[in-house]
Amino acid sequence: MNQVRRNILRGTVSTAVLSVAVAAGLLRPHKAMASGLSGSLSSTARAFQTGNPVLTDAIRLDIPEIAVDGATVFLDVSCALPEVDAMAVFVDRNPQPLIALYRLAPEVVPALQMRIKVSQTSQVWVMARSARRFYKTAKLVKVTKGGCGVGVN
Repeated sequence: MNQVRRNILRGTVSTAVLSVAVAAGLLRPHKAMASGLSGSLSSTARAFQTGNPVLTDAIRLDIPEIAVDGATVFLDVSCALPEVDAMAVFVDRNPQPLIALYRLAPEVVPALQMRIKVSQTSQVWVMARSARRFYKTAKLVKVTKGGCGVGVN
């Protein structure tokens, strides 16, 4: 049998088997995701939100007060607290408030830079865990349409 024909038959049979498995509900995306990671992320996020964080100036949050395009807002964070082992970024009014969660090794300088999505005018919170205590800082970011100063709510 010719090699091209074998490859076509193999691809056709594989596609048919995969289609039957999907139709039967044997392959579901949530089954393929790391359930252990998802559980630890949600428990850590819950700890940040319920750990009674103290407002501090030791966390520096540099983010524009007015975001022309909420899809890409640059965020720069640094932290002067000792022994920071975790940092999290939250946006209050986003559909998924937890934007980022970092667990840091003791040797790592607690500084982050990233672009985040802010769906509408919201408080952006950065929280850090240092010596088993929680600290936070926040800034209000106004998302505008076309940069004309008209806020989106």
